[in-house]
Amino acid sequence: MNSRAWRVIPSVRDLRNLDDALSCSSAEVLLSNVHIGNLEGLARRVHGAGKQVLVQSDLIGGFRADADGLLLLRNQFEVDGVFTSSHSALSGAKRSGMRRYFRVALMDSRSVSTALEALKSFTGAGVELLPSPAAVDVLPRFRRLLPDKEILAGGFINTPARLAQVRAAGFNGATTSTNSMWSDSNEVHPGN
Repeated sequence: MNSRAWRVIPSVRDLRNLDDALSCSSAEVLLSNVHIGNLEGLARRVHGAGKQVLVQSDLIGGFRADADGLLLLRNQFEVDGVFTSSHSALSGAKRSGMRRYFRVALMDSRSVSTALEALKSFTGAGVELLPSPAAVDVLPRFRRLLPDKEILAGGFINTPARLAQVRAAGFNGATTSTNSMWSDSNEVHPGN
């Protein structure tokens, strides 16, 4: 299993919650509802708070996640990492030097099998499995394939009980847009 400590990554869908994300103890902020026109200012604010900027490249408005677009994310907007379900975006992010997380939507047994096959040669930082109720059930299969990668849960993590379930299952962390889950009490810091 990856040695990184458990963490909760704030996923900012509503920009009114950005200040909450910036004031929590997480070292990263996932900007999951941005457009190319406001990304530079938002990234500057996140970096100004001493945090790394992560984006869901598939969801950036006015943006195309091709090789040139991903270089733009890294070089002009100083994005540190991307979450994506696109293999071509993963390749472009790799060339640009960004951390890469493959988003896996768990819809049925076929989607699980397809994802496991696609991940056999995966060299990114980790994967995000969603939604979290299904992710808990299939985590052992992904952990066997990716023993040294981060495996995060996402989707429907909106109660302390769900967050505890995900943590107890053995995930490295969780992404959530529910700002009450961003509390320091939900984090484990190295050395604890």
